[in-house]
Formats: sequence, C-alpha cells, structure tokens
Amino acid sequence: MIFLLGSPALAGPLPPDYRTVLDAEYGRTLSALNSAGRYREAIQVGGRVQRAVDRFPQVSYEIGYAHYQLGELVAAVRNYDAALLREPELTMALYDRGEIHLLEGRKEAAKEDFLVVVEQTPKHWAGHFRLAHLAGLDADPEQFELHLMGALKVGFNLESVVGDPDWVAFTRGPALHSVLRKIIVLYGDDELLKWLGEHP
Repeated sequence: MIFLLGSPALAGPLPPDYRTVLDAEYGRTLSALNSAGRYREAIQVGGRVQRAVDRFPQVSYEIGYAHYQLGELVAAVRNYDAALLREPELTMALYDRGEIHLLEGRKEAAKEDFLVVVEQTPKHWAGHFRLAHLAGLDADPEQFELHLMGALKVGFNLESVVGDPDWVAFTRGPALHSVLRKIIVLYGDDELLKWLGEHP
C-alpha cells in the first residue's frame, strides 16, 4: 500500500515550482510598471523583491529593461547578466543585451548573443535581422545576404530600416548595395528601390 501511494504513476502531475510561480508573478508586476513608463519605480520594486525574496530571472530582466530605457546601460547589462545566469534561455535578455553590445561597439559580444537568439527562436526575425546588421557593419556581403534572407523569410519588413543611418550607409557600399538590390527586386517595391537610389 505504501508502495502504491508513492508510485510516480499514481501521484499525478507535480505542482508548479513555487519559485517559478513567484518569478512570473513579480515579473508581471514589473512588466506592467515598465509598460506604463514607470521605470524608476520598477527598479525600486524589483530591488525590494530581490532583497526580501530572491533574485529571480524575470525580475532581473525587468530591472535591466528599466535601466535600458533610462539609458543606464551598465546597470542594464549587469541585470541581464544576472537574469541569464539563472535562466540561460531567457531570450529577451539575450536580445536586449546584444543590442546594448551593438550600440556600444562590442560587435563580437553582440554577435554571440544574437546567434543564441536565433538558435532559441529560429522562427522570429529579430535575431536574424541583427546578425544581418552586424554583417553590414563588417561589410560582409555573404553573411549580410544570408541573415537578411533569414529575417525576411520569417516576417521581417525591410521598410522598417529605411530611416536607420547604418542601413542608409549600407545602400552606398557597392557590395551591400548589390545584395540589397537583389533582395528588393525579389521582395520589395518601387519605394524601396527609390530608397536604394535606383529608378523603378
């Protein structure tokens, strides 16, 4: 009888881990504050949670996001690092950290983060797009085309970069211009050809 009661087959599904539940609940609270633009309050509330309860990954992420929105990039990366230490598959933290690395010129570190983003979310365009961006900065037409095509196949809209100074610069480099022209002919329209500096 004791054996039967202890049998995994009869025990039913395990209840969710309380830490996971708390992390999600506190994360939603901080996400709501961030969505409302109350970044400093999100940092303060998250700090109290970390001191009083635990350093949950979602909490660390939301604190990092608040710092990011406030332009406090060192603090943002520190919190993204903390989140990823506890939850390596927290893709949002990887992507945001990669963006900060890119913004501050740490291209190799950015590439490492975005490669993992693509590995974790291959059917979303964001990681592919940023890898294309990095390849463009390196003037590498093969990698530029590979990753830009990867982004377009999963929903990226090339029109979203027409005002980006880096992408405007890409249109002026002969090798990248050639890649962009080929892709715009296949997937774009007359307006994108004009952006490229060509007549439809």
